[in-house]
Amino acid sequence: MIFLLLSILFSSITVSFFKVFELKKVDTFQAIIVNYFTCSIIGSFFADNTLWSKAVWNSEWIYFAILLGLLFMGIFYCIALTAQKISVSASMVAAKLSVVVPVLMAWMLYNETLNAPKMVGISISLIAVYFISNKKDGGSTKLAHLWFLPVLVFLGSGSIDTLLNYLEEHFIPPFSADDIVTSAFFFAFVAGMILLFVLNLKLNRKAILWGFFLGIPNYFSMYFLVKTLGAFPASYIFPINNIGIVALSTLIAFIAFNEHLTKQNLIGLSLAILAILLISFS
Repeated sequence: MIFLLLSILFSSITVSFFKVFELKKVDTFQAIIVNYFTCSIIGSFFADNTLWSKAVWNSEWIYFAILLGLLFMGIFYCIALTAQKISVSASMVAAKLSVVVPVLMAWMLYNETLNAPKMVGISISLIAVYFISNKKDGGSTKLAHLWFLPVLVFLGSGSIDTLLNYLEEHFIPPFSADDIVTSAFFFAFVAGMILLFVLNLKLNRKAILWGFFLGIPNYFSMYFLVKTLGAFPASYIFPINNIGIVALSTLIAFIAFNEHLTKQNLIGLSLAILAILLISFS
C-alpha cells in the first residue's frame, strides 16, 4: 500500500506545480517539454530495454507509444491550464473522471457489460464535470470559454487510459510497462521540441529548471501506480487512487494556495467521488 500512497502523493504534487508556475511566472509549456525529457531519462534507469535498443524500435507497440506521447504532451498542458485558470481540484476531477471513457470504449468495442450502477455513475460524472468547472469572474460573469479546458482534460485523459488499457492487454508482457511508458515520455518531449521549433521559440533557463523539478514527481506518480497494479487488482486500486488524488490535491490547493471552492464546486467534487465509486466497484 505504500506504493499506492506514494503514487497519490506524487500525482498531487505534480498538479500543484502548475500553481507555482503561475506565481513564479514560469512558461508552463516550456517547462512541460523539459519535464518529459526528465521523465524519459529517469525512466531509462528502470526500463528493461533502453530507448535506443532494436527491441524497442522494432516492437509492434512503437507507433502506439508515439501516439501516447502526443497525448501526454497535449493533455498535460490542458491539465496545467485548467489548474491555473479554474482550479487544481477542477483539473484533477476532470482527469480522474476520465475512467468513464475506457469503460464506454470497452462496452462498445469489446462487448463488456454496462450495468445500471455504471450507467448511473457515468451520468453523475457528466454532472460533476459541469459543477466542478463552474468558474465565475469577479463573482458574477461566467468564463464560458474555460469550459473547454476540463472537457478536453476529461476526453483526453480518457483516451490515454483507453490506450494504456489496450497496451496492457496486448503488449505487457512481453515488454514491461516501464519500456512503453518511458518511450512515450520521450516522444512527448520530441513532439514538444518540434512545436517549439515551429513556433520559433527558445527554452529559457527558468523553464528548464522548473521543468526538471516537475519531471521527478510526474515520473514517479506513474512508476508507483504501475508497481501498485502489479500487486493489487486494478478495480481495487483505481478508485482509491483517483479519489485520493482528488482529495489530496484539493487539500494542498486550499492550504498552500488559498484556493476556495464554491458551493457548486463542492457539489461537483462530491458527485465526482460518488461517480468514481459507482463506475469502479460495479
